[in-house]
Amino acid sequence: MVNLYWKNKNQIKDVEEKPFINEADFEKFIFDNQNILGGDISIIHRQIRSGSKDGIPDMIGIDTDNRICIIELKNVEATEDIVPQALQYAIWAETNPDSIKSLWLECKNKPEDLKPDWDNLDIRILLVAPSFKQNVLKMSKKINYPVELYKVRRYGISDEEFISVEVLEFDDKKVVTTKAKEEWTWDYYEKEHSKESMLQFKNIVTQIENFCKKQDWNLPYNLNKYYTGFKSGTRVVFCVGWISSYNWNIRFKITKEDALKFKTENWEFQRYDSIFKEASFKAKKPANADISELSVLFKKAYDGK
Repeated sequence: MVNLYWKNKNQIKDVEEKPFINEADFEKFIFDNQNILGGDISIIHRQIRSGSKDGIPDMIGIDTDNRICIIELKNVEATEDIVPQALQYAIWAETNPDSIKSLWLECKNKPEDLKPDWDNLDIRILLVAPSFKQNVLKMSKKINYPVELYKVRRYGISDEEFISVEVLEFDDKKVVTTKAKEEWTWDYYEKEHSKESMLQFKNIVTQIENFCKKQDWNLPYNLNKYYTGFKSGTRVVFCVGWISSYNWNIRFKITKEDALKFKTENWEFQRYDSIFKEASFKAKKPANADISELSVLFKKAYDGK
């Protein structure tokens, strides 16, 4: 059991858990605050609850790796039943790409730069609940799709709310999945984007890593299919992303106002994505790119994490 307290200059107050009223309330909260799922997912479909599930997931999204995200929620402790339920939805999505494409085309607020491969959909499953039965995590590692368990709880004091988000991990090395997890490496980047482009990309990642260390920021990075992100917990704070076979840019989680007023000599502002709340900047001379001019943007993104 976790006990939370709020401390100000004069006193310490208990912070009480504030459960969601029902699943619809929880679903609306997640939909309105999509960043708590890591900041790399845009929800393109939200089920309107009418008392029956109608055979489709609670939510369907797309992430910045162009994967279709099956999002299943429970506003109470999730039991083992959530795993086969989510698996059923994932299989439905993979075998009915036209249905997913229809939802994508109907979505009025979809990301402009993402282009799912409708002939070969990649599926990602997110299970979201305030807590999980012990076997849920173990079961999730046995299925063929990547599965993430988000433990989300809400707490309140007076008019303030606090949200606790924990991504559960399972360390038992004896667990073997039926499908090897695909890993993205520098060799993969070189194969897909050429050696020269990979080295430019890697150089920028290394510069950002060194900058973070100097600032004493704990922001580990990981390689994904289309981007390499620096994360605070589950949230991507900034990343280096591929925009074509040979070109890349840096993306910051900052406000549109900060992005538009920022001026620099060697970096070009490209666009602001209001869905992901992300500003993209491209080096004018990629072969000799230096991130030092962007330090203020890194700091703004970090301060807003």
